[in-house]
Amino acid sequence: MSAQSNIADEHDGQFNLDGILSELGSFGKYQLFLLLLLAFRDSFLNMCNFNYVFTAAEVPFRCRIPECETSVLGLNSSWAIATSNATCRRPVLAAPLNFNTCDPRMFESNHTAECDDVVYEDYNSIVAEFDLGCQPWKRTLIGTVHNLGLVFSFVVSGFISDRYGRKVIIVGTPLMVGIAGLLKSFAFDYWTLLVLEFLETALGYGNASMVLSLESVSQKSRVAFSCISDILSSLGGAFFGLIAWKIPYWRHMMRAIYAPLLIVVFYIFLVDEGVRWLLAHNRKDEAVRVLNKVAKINNITLSNKAKEMLTKITEERNKADEVGQSAPVERPKMSSVLRSKTILVRMAIIAACLFWCMFVYSGAMINSTSISGSKYLNFSAMMLVSVPPRIITALTLTKFGRKTPICVAYCLCSLFFMASAFVPKSIWWASVIFYMAGKMCSSYGIFSVQVVAMELFPTTSRNSLTNIATTVGRLGSVLAPQTPLLDQFMPGLPSVVFSLAALGPALLALLLPDTSRMALPDRICDAERIDATNDSNTNISNA
Repeated sequence: MSAQSNIADEHDGQFNLDGILSELGSFGKYQLFLLLLLAFRDSFLNMCNFNYVFTAAEVPFRCRIPECETSVLGLNSSWAIATSNATCRRPVLAAPLNFNTCDPRMFESNHTAECDDVVYEDYNSIVAEFDLGCQPWKRTLIGTVHNLGLVFSFVVSGFISDRYGRKVIIVGTPLMVGIAGLLKSFAFDYWTLLVLEFLETALGYGNASMVLSLESVSQKSRVAFSCISDILSSLGGAFFGLIAWKIPYWRHMMRAIYAPLLIVVFYIFLVDEGVRWLLAHNRKDEAVRVLNKVAKINNITLSNKAKEMLTKITEERNKADEVGQSAPVERPKMSSVLRSKTILVRMAIIAACLFWCMFVYSGAMINSTSISGSKYLNFSAMMLVSVPPRIITALTLTKFGRKTPICVAYCLCSLFFMASAFVPKSIWWASVIFYMAGKMCSSYGIFSVQVVAMELFPTTSRNSLTNIATTVGRLGSVLAPQTPLLDQFMPGLPSVVFSLAALGPALLALLLPDTSRMALPDRICDAERIDATNDSNTNISNA
């Protein structure tokens, strides 16, 4: 069916927005400019979201040996058992001190004492600067608090986005993150940094970019458009590995990635509000202005039917202004939305699915710095492996539906992570390849689940409902920073845990309806009819 025939389909006196968007095109100058703006914003937010991977990186250390510090004593002296992060103990002096040399025979072989002080290999990380070597739980707590703040952030940003518009979050959250991050770079102690870490994530972030991407183009192009937006974000995020390598000191590195976010304030003049959100909130004159702007920039001449619809909307709005009246805006209260059993069940499934998705995805990213090779290169590689899955997503998610690709991706994810855990250390490159393959499958899966979540809920409460489910899912990210501690019990144990966790979304995805051929629902009743419409479309295609 052509775009012009789509426009002829009316629903309650409103034109078919997908038909208008199809005429305007999905990859014209306007959309490409929007992609670049979102890419800049999301690239630096990506860096900031994983800043603790390097700012709180583990640093090799040993106990200070007071009797020997005047001598040349390497960091990893074999006889100085203080090199163990798990024990933080040092040998005790037994024989009289020889002032010329520091001989291991001067110390009792089986007698140790707690470290009084610690010597670090370098002081680029907060671990060294705030002396956290013998308190590993404080290091991993930073990542946990970071993700705990995201739980709060996604709830708040979702309600603000649905109530006041996508643009408020697009512009506001990067500014909050940038300001909080710059303040964090001046933190004078561990607890101040921890508080600022929470405030940064609690006041910023959100997924408004993805929502705006899905709502800005027609049904056939929304997955591809969102995938391209995410690819550009991943390419920018991979640049963080190079920044951390060239600017290793944590304070300077944080200023390098947080300061550029302040530029996003100019997006107030560069980014338009989402047309679908404007129509859902009865701001039709603004929606018409944006649609006409897109047509002008893309050099598109709209069909006569489309022009008639836009003119009719403008005239209706002007008449309402003349008499001092305006049509009531449908803003359903969250309590009324949650009274729908269908929506509640879907939220529960999505929330459980995202819990395991985010646990695996965040855990794999955090543990990437501990696998063999350069931690900077590993991090960048983990960001770049999100690119092939996005290309595959754009090619497969519409063609094969939603459920089957998600299930297959997480089954493969489980297999690859399990293989990575048991590959002999002598062939470390194979372990890295399996690990990266598991991360790729995880990246494919989590993005696909997020797309399905946004397609299931109505425009008037899409961001709120999606973020409520995401909030529960974020608890998986809260647990993920603790997974590096599992290596103390068995090498490769984090990968085994990720492998088992990946089976969760593989099974839960089978319970969700397929939304690949559905227009985005604007109202609660539209969202509830998705299953029935899918069954109808299946019967028609079979006939």
